[in-house]
Amino acid sequence: MENEEDESIEETIEDNDEAEEIDEIDSEDVSREVVVPGEVLTEDTKNFLPGRGTILNKERTKIISLNIGLKQINKNYINVIPLKGSYTPRAGDKVIALVIDKNPVKYRLDINAKDDGILKPKNTVKRNKTRGYRGGGSDHAAPSTDKYQIGDILIVKVLSADRLNQPELTTVGQYLGKRRDGIVISINPPKIPRVIGREGSMIKMLKNLTKSNIFVTQNGRIWLKGENIAYDRLLIDAIKKIEREAHTVGLTDRISEYINNEKKIRGIK
Repeated sequence: MENEEDESIEETIEDNDEAEEIDEIDSEDVSREVVVPGEVLTEDTKNFLPGRGTILNKERTKIISLNIGLKQINKNYINVIPLKGSYTPRAGDKVIALVIDKNPVKYRLDINAKDDGILKPKNTVKRNKTRGYRGGGSDHAAPSTDKYQIGDILIVKVLSADRLNQPELTTVGQYLGKRRDGIVISINPPKIPRVIGREGSMIKMLKNLTKSNIFVTQNGRIWLKGENIAYDRLLIDAIKKIEREAHTVGLTDRISEYINNEKKIRGIK
């Protein structure tokens, strides 16, 4: 239903299912130690396990980095948060996508990944509990690709993703569907955890200080809508500053100070 899809995204962290998952790699807990591919992170494989961006050696006696990035210990997992990188789709991810092509049987969407995503018409409408019979027994026509047009911006969820097939997507679910307002910006996907902050601290602060609604997705795209264009510009500048300084400590306090100073300079109340 169109009205359901156009419902404003009023909450960010509290109702964003991905927030908790992204927050698991929040770089507030990351050391400032930059590691390189092949570097040994620990030989204590009894107490630590390889996490994101790491691997065990053949003898299973060392945990080794796969990326250039920041070393992080999260509980008993050792991760490496890449300084730069692309988005790799995973089932369950919510991402912002752009419709770039369509035919009678599917849409093709740019999801800021190596491969485009596929959205089938059946995954754009809620399924009824009762199904019609084959041969025209149903009162409803089969879904078509008339719902979205090339150029539309959609919030979608990844249904499946693997190395052999293009990611399959859906627009059925809370907050999913077409967005007709707001602004979408992109940052380096590995920097997304910093925009959220520990337990949502950064994004809550951004929302409050700029009087904006924000929806952050794993593919590095962010939907935002401020009270006015001045707040939109300030929020975008703040997010870009977070992206540039993601590897530094004390970032939340520094961004708060930056926004408050900029509001005075720009005459924003």
